[in-house]
Amino acid sequence: MNPRERPAVDPVERAIACVLDAERGAQESIAAADAAAQSRVESARAEARQIAERAEARIARARLSVESRIALRKAQVDARINALRADAALPSTDDERIDQAVAAVAAALTTGARK
Repeated sequence: MNPRERPAVDPVERAIACVLDAERGAQESIAAADAAAQSRVESARAEARQIAERAEARIARARLSVESRIALRKAQVDARINALRADAALPSTDDERIDQAVAAVAAALTTGARK
């Protein structure tokens, strides 16, 4: 076959080939963008998990701190209540002597007895 007789590349075929090449390139770009997006999503999820774990740890430490302060304050209040009850339950020696004196005076006035 003579080179001059060789059929020329049809411009339509050339355009179709160009479109197919562009489509392949676009599909590759889309696949690469999708992979990058998936990677970023996984990174974001991992970071969110770390943040949540740190927050839970902080909350647990704060809860323990508050609970220990409450327990300490409760122990102080209980000790104070017990001390007040002990003071109220035990009459002082002065109170006992006054009670005895009042009883003696009452007895003397009602029975006429003298000591």
